[in-house]
Amino acid sequence: MKAALEETVERPETQKYLITCLKDLVSIPTVVPPGEHYRKIVEWLIPAFEDYGFGCERIVMPEEVYEARQKSEGLSGERVNLLATRDFGAPESIVVYTHLDVVPAGEGWSTSPFEPLLRDDRLYGRGVADSKGSVASFLTALRIMAERGLESRYNIRVALTTDEEIGLYSGLCFFADEGLLQGDYLLCMDGDNEGICVATNGVMNWELMVSGKSCHSSLPFLGVNAIEKAMLVIQELGALKKKIELRESNVPCSSDITKLTGQRQIKPVFNVTMINGGVKENLIPPRCTLRGDRRYIPEEAIEDVVKEFEDAVETIKAKQGIELELHCKPGFPPMFTDPDNEWVSRVKDAASAAYGVSKGVIGVQGGLDVAYVVQRTKQPACAFGVGRSIESNAHGSDENVRISDLNAYVKFLVTLLTGMHPD
Repeated sequence: MKAALEETVERPETQKYLITCLKDLVSIPTVVPPGEHYRKIVEWLIPAFEDYGFGCERIVMPEEVYEARQKSEGLSGERVNLLATRDFGAPESIVVYTHLDVVPAGEGWSTSPFEPLLRDDRLYGRGVADSKGSVASFLTALRIMAERGLESRYNIRVALTTDEEIGLYSGLCFFADEGLLQGDYLLCMDGDNEGICVATNGVMNWELMVSGKSCHSSLPFLGVNAIEKAMLVIQELGALKKKIELRESNVPCSSDITKLTGQRQIKPVFNVTMINGGVKENLIPPRCTLRGDRRYIPEEAIEDVVKEFEDAVETIKAKQGIELELHCKPGFPPMFTDPDNEWVSRVKDAASAAYGVSKGVIGVQGGLDVAYVVQRTKQPACAFGVGRSIESNAHGSDENVRISDLNAYVKFLVTLLTGMHPD
């Protein structure tokens, strides 16, 4: 059975279908911001799913919800999402999810980011790994099942949604709030293939306003330089960063991260990532804004995360005599599924069989919108995708995915959906 499945996946016509699907998806620039091509990609996907017996719905986030929960500077266009369902008459149901949006291409590419290039057994392009490769693989798995007359052991509900890359309220979050994600289990096809992810960090964005006093730059002693004060604040925040990053979760990280860093468990993170201040070269700046994020492990509560930061800011204000104003904006919560859950075992077994190596349970330090869903639906959830955390360079230049990894992912999906063990 294993040889037959491998032979089917690696047939020239199957490979052509897989690569053509992925190239077509990547060529639709669903970049967010602004997110203007969401309807176009959904319209491409609908006939593809209908070919395999799925009923499809275009679901647009209502304007009032968008205005209240998602809208921000730089976004434009309808927030169009896809829900595809098929009832196989099975006793159990699954939700299969990933996102259709991609981050901006950025600089430094040796290829054209939205004209996918096949080179040395890799496909290059924005979104090939994160996460349009998963979508193309899923369609290819459905094609193989149809050709071979294989039935799914689950009723399938596919959620392909938008705005995951910007948070803080994605199309998937809207689906969860609308009760559109009914199922016994959830497979998130976002992420990497190095292990079965059962835990993610939560995300909290923050902004810290540093106030000073403006004056002519030739007489700086008459003012207070907010940028210089911000430099002191950054130094002081180093103590908080060190304290936070000494902690670790009980959940292991991937072996690739361990090999690279020596780190064995996922950890919380504190970052200063943006600084903005100044009006003109000859004017002492009256304000400077620091921004960053705080990634917190599943064992931490958001209330404690916020209070720890607020207390640290109060200490800095008292010590340095600096006027500071802190705003915390919690994003996606952490995710955690019991590693001993039956669903985790099924995903592990299917992935290990398809890839030919044992796939362990891991956590990741990033955040996923699927965590919001798990909080609402209480479904056991696993995240397992097509890329590799370091090698694929998702979000960076020359994002790529191995063709061999796409093929293995197709085999994983067929194995998981049919319950067929390929040995």
